[in-house]
Amino acid sequence: MQKKLSQQPEDRLTNWAAPTPRPLEGRESFQSAEEELRQAYERLTFHVENFPLGAIEWDCAMGVKRWSSQAEHILGWKAAEVMGIPRIEWPCNYPEDEPLVTEAVRRLIEGDESHNLVRHRNYTKNGEVIWCEWHNSALLDQAGQPISILSLVQDITEQKQAQQERDQLISNIDRQNQSLEALVQERTAELARTVERLEIEIARREQRDRQFSSIGANLPGVMYRAILRTDGRITVPFISDGIEELTGIDPMDAMADLWGLFGLVHPHDREGFRERIASLGKMQKPREHQEFRIISASGELKWVQDNTHYTWMENGDVIADGVMLNISDRKQAEEAMRQQVERERLLGAIAQRIRQSLDLTAILSTTVEEVQQVLGCDRVLVYRVWADGTGSAIAEAVKPGWLKVLNRVFPEEVFPAENYQRYIEGRICALVDRDAGQILPCLVEFMKSIEVRAKLVVPIVEKDTLWGLLIAHQCSGPRQWQGWEIDLLASLATQLAIAIQQSELYERLQVELSDRKKAQRQIKASLEEKELLLKEVHHRVKNNLQVISSIFSLQSSYIEEARILSILRDSQNRIASMALIHEKLYHSDTLAKIDFNDYIESLTSNLFSCYNMTSQKVSLKLHIEKVYLNLDTAIPCGLVLNELVSNSLKHAFPDNESGTIFIEFTVEANQQLNLIVRDTGRGLPDELDFKKTNSLGLRLVRALTRQLRGTLDIKNNQGACFQITFPSPQAL
Repeated sequence: MQKKLSQQPEDRLTNWAAPTPRPLEGRESFQSAEEELRQAYERLTFHVENFPLGAIEWDCAMGVKRWSSQAEHILGWKAAEVMGIPRIEWPCNYPEDEPLVTEAVRRLIEGDESHNLVRHRNYTKNGEVIWCEWHNSALLDQAGQPISILSLVQDITEQKQAQQERDQLISNIDRQNQSLEALVQERTAELARTVERLEIEIARREQRDRQFSSIGANLPGVMYRAILRTDGRITVPFISDGIEELTGIDPMDAMADLWGLFGLVHPHDREGFRERIASLGKMQKPREHQEFRIISASGELKWVQDNTHYTWMENGDVIADGVMLNISDRKQAEEAMRQQVERERLLGAIAQRIRQSLDLTAILSTTVEEVQQVLGCDRVLVYRVWADGTGSAIAEAVKPGWLKVLNRVFPEEVFPAENYQRYIEGRICALVDRDAGQILPCLVEFMKSIEVRAKLVVPIVEKDTLWGLLIAHQCSGPRQWQGWEIDLLASLATQLAIAIQQSELYERLQVELSDRKKAQRQIKASLEEKELLLKEVHHRVKNNLQVISSIFSLQSSYIEEARILSILRDSQNRIASMALIHEKLYHSDTLAKIDFNDYIESLTSNLFSCYNMTSQKVSLKLHIEKVYLNLDTAIPCGLVLNELVSNSLKHAFPDNESGTIFIEFTVEANQQLNLIVRDTGRGLPDELDFKKTNSLGLRLVRALTRQLRGTLDIKNNQGACFQITFPSPQAL
């Protein structure tokens, strides 16, 4: 291998230059050598300017000597703007990365290393920050002293962004770069030993040739030049050694048998590759980027990125200078990411449907359809294991042309019960080929009957019971099931188990809800019957009380004694107050409580009418809050109010005196109700002992106050004032 490398610079030079003329002597020899040197320099300049990477040459003072057009394309500055400017003053320098760049340059100038590779940030002319990869090589004279530094620069901003997203891919690329650096160092050392053996008279020419060789050696990939002749022939005057690592073919063999090299292109990409070659003569784009697959000589599949620059010559030839990079690791990472994204998308979609819908049939149908599309297999089904040992496909997605097994019932022998436990414990069956002799003949015949060649089976376990199976079938031929496909079906089986639990729970809840609604309807009907009965009771009580009141009224027509008539009228008013409560409840929307505001207004109106009291003589002032009382509280409270108002109407205003009766009914902050009845009449007699009085009305007030669990406060100041405070029914 060392012998072959030592011969390569001369072979490459022969490829680029015209046939070497016979040796000359004297002045003619010097002029010929000088002309060859000039031509070699022009060829080198041409390749540098058309090379896909930017080429920059620095002198020992770090002033710019050469600035290729590709460097101008990458960084934005033209050659005239940077020529002679020391590197330290270069406007594209990124301050934070300067220590790294300075150290790399120092190692080259001081001879610590002959070349290095540095990745750092640079400013472009328009102020944009980009990441660049710099391949720096020190060009030495015969004494081993540096003459200049050659840098190859490449914009790797997109690669940097990709590296941040794929840490694993970065690790692989770093290892490749380390291997490449070692290879570059080895080849650079071989070139240095070759230069030492060259004759002095051709030292400058070999030095330029070594510069070009360094470009190919330092390039992370394969550098080539191809020429499409006007007669349709394609020749390859140069291809770098990287072609052997990429394809397994020696560079010389690759140049000699171009179509053999093209034959390594993957069959699926070959047609597009041929169309690209055929269209070179008509193409007008100076640069082209293409990605395709190859199969190396060892049978390994690789992805290749081809970056080509085209030059159209005056004679009609098209020169293609390009770089091919091995991007297999990147493609594998992209494919793994795509599979992960698709898997997460599908799992997310299924989980979303499970959250949004409790329709198990719809969930199962959607799942098999999407799995069939993602895996691209011929059939996907959900197999339900029934309690009697039989089973059937309850959901299916199948490609046209293949047998449908939806709703087909399979006997117990198809899936024996002794297999249940293994699937409950998490067994997954991934059969690549039924004809590989790995399964029993009876199972082979069964698979043939349903047109299955390969299958992937994962269990659906619900509450430690084998509910069913999620199955993918490949009917057209064998299939090697991938790890991500197995993981996908296992994850989906878990999601389906959740959906099954939710669906069964939903069905039980539906039954319970139906039973509850039925019970509620029965309770409602019973309540309506009882409410109707209570209304009828209140109606009849009211009617009975009115009958009693009417009897008192008839009886009073036969009595002439005023005292007895007064007693009958008081009793009649008491009965009327109770009858009024039953009447209000009868007409109320609810039988549980009565609007006492409305009741007080009706009661006082009846009392004023009963005592023939007009508002011109005695006025009524009401301050009543919205209060609702139940029957147990409303009756004693109504009787108290009846006694107090009747007392004011009978005794507060003698001799047709005028005045006012005040009634207040309010709710206090401590859930206490406050009832105040006062008047502006003559007041209570001074000698009256309230606790020892024989008055039936006042005795009733005291008794009813105790029934309400309240307190009675009596004041005699500018009229009688009765205040009763008792707890609200809601507070009891």
